[in-house]
Amino acid sequence: MGDPLVIAGKTFESRLLLGTGKWTSTEVMVQALRASGTEMVTVAVRRVDLQDRSGESILGALVKEGYDILPNTAGCYNCEEAVRYARLGREAVGTDWVKLEVIGDQKT
Repeated sequence: MGDPLVIAGKTFESRLLLGTGKWTSTEVMVQALRASGTEMVTVAVRRVDLQDRSGESILGALVKEGYDILPNTAGCYNCEEAVRYARLGREAVGTDWVKLEVIGDQKT
């Protein structure tokens, strides 16, 4: 493997970030994440119950597996909405890192 990725003093061996969307089940998602070697996983704040840390939930599985969680603002249509969800994700996950996404229109 090449040089590690360092962000804000945290070192990652993998430069691959994967998301939690579109998996057929939490179990399939975890298997794919393990196989990929990723260390950081993005989670759409609007689409996941950030309070549910049970083993059956997406967030619970990620915490159990030890992944760094990067909340993202997928599904937001404007800046105000994205900032609100970024703040919610930051507080729920306990990180200052956020993947900011704003959708330009409903087609894209």
